[in-house]
Amino acid sequence: MISFKLNADAIELDEWGPPEELAAVTLEGEPIMYGIKLYNSGNGQILSGIYEVTKGKFKVIYPFHEHATVLSGKVTLTDKEGNSVTYGPGDSWFCHQGEVVTWDVKDRLRKTFFVVTVDQFGSIPPERIVQSVSRVVG
Repeated sequence: MISFKLNADAIELDEWGPPEELAAVTLEGEPIMYGIKLYNSGNGQILSGIYEVTKGKFKVIYPFHEHATVLSGKVTLTDKEGNSVTYGPGDSWFCHQGEVVTWDVKDRLRKTFFVVTVDQFGSIPPERIVQSVSRVVG
């Protein structure tokens, strides 16, 4: 088990370079990315780890589906329709493969990520999601 706790000692990351290394376009500043891959499926379709990026603004077309949770820092994500949400420690998001998202990193951001790259990905309509009920058996 690998734990990710807010305000805990940080795992050391490798430098990955500017956002252009992940096919993004820098719009403001000189952001630099850092990261570590903690799990990778044999076929490369599933990857998880920790990602960090310094202050700056860049636009990316998501090459994968991603679930992320912020460990430290602050970022505002804006979709192509102009909808913006600011995320801080403990906040999470999900982005679909192919989405165009602008990242505005307010200060150094660190997040966990879990990404999946597949040709087709089905979504469950919100009205079909049923909250589970816990019970004790025995």
